[in-house]
Amino acid sequence: MSTRQKRRQHSRAEVDWPVFLLTPIRIVKGETRNISPGGAFIHALTDPVQDDIFRLIIKPPAYAGHLVVTAEVAWKSQQKRLKHMVPGGMGVQFTQISMGDRDFLNNLFACQI
Repeated sequence: MSTRQKRRQHSRAEVDWPVFLLTPIRIVKGETRNISPGGAFIHALTDPVQDDIFRLIIKPPAYAGHLVVTAEVAWKSQQKRLKHMVPGGMGVQFTQISMGDRDFLNNLFACQI
């Protein structure tokens, strides 16, 4: 088990959801590759974030609205050398999330059990 997996407080669900990263200078489109009630892995073709804290707008297909969270970068990876390597992107930790959005994510995991 990797050190990152040991530090995680929540299990992650594999997803493929559109996401927009909102920074003071630009908006970057990416994909949410996995998610939990506490964070996510975001893949983007460019290095989207120079700031430590930013907003995310995530659009799950099974959700009437969209998730709006404040997040901070936990780690970054830009390695695409081997299939088992993590694709370029970053792990983020949610610092602010509404109760409704957190409930949606918690229910997502309840349905997977």
